[in-house]
Amino acid sequence: MKILIIEDERRTADLIARLIKQFDNSYSVLGVIDSVENGVNWFIRKTEIPDLILADIQLTDGTSFDLFDQVNLELPVIFITAYNEFALNAFRLNSIDYLLKPLNFGDLKKAFDKFIRTREAYQKVNLKEYNQIISNTRKTFKRRFLVKSGNHYKYLSTDEIAYFLSEDGLVFAGLLKGGRSIVENTITELSELLDPEQFFQVNRNAIAGIKAISKFSGYFNRRLILQLLPDNQEVIVSRERVQGFKEWLSK
Repeated sequence: MKILIIEDERRTADLIARLIKQFDNSYSVLGVIDSVENGVNWFIRKTEIPDLILADIQLTDGTSFDLFDQVNLELPVIFITAYNEFALNAFRLNSIDYLLKPLNFGDLKKAFDKFIRTREAYQKVNLKEYNQIISNTRKTFKRRFLVKSGNHYKYLSTDEIAYFLSEDGLVFAGLLKGGRSIVENTITELSELLDPEQFFQVNRNAIAGIKAISKFSGYFNRRLILQLLPDNQEVIVSRERVQGFKEWLSK
């Protein structure tokens, strides 16, 4: 395994290197970085990518967080520092563990064991599962609907739609410019097809578009009532969806 050390104190860096070899003599240290500037330069010209980074947080010209922000790292990190106030930020990154100085072999061994378990778990993901993960991250959402208008068909862009409403067995798309059109999908199907940044299913029978929300207020039984453009269509946010709706609005 190839390891990169980020540490501005040479004696500590040497100690870390010795402890790594004590844990497994086959592990190699790719290099020692002592500053943000040197770290950026190292990653620009790197020929080998480390499997793991052991990083002090406080460096001579900033912090390792500054370095990771500049090089956009997505590598596992074990943080080693004398300052525990950095712990929260550390675990927002790809942190495996957070060790406090003075460092000892027992703590480092536990962190390595944790990393190895995590790494093995990732390696057990088969190709089918991996492709499914990639597919999900690249998911595209429905942009147009083909609807009937008299004896003709036309398409509606989702940008034109204020809301979807199920009434009497039919699902209508309410338009921002006024009017309605029948769509062939159910509300449940639409909740999977639509961009969740733009539309939110507020109850079993309605989906609201972010552009259409005029105002909302509290309603009895801890629900919300919305008024939607352009015709002040009123829809209820069910109690179990209220928190999610508020979080969606505040993104």
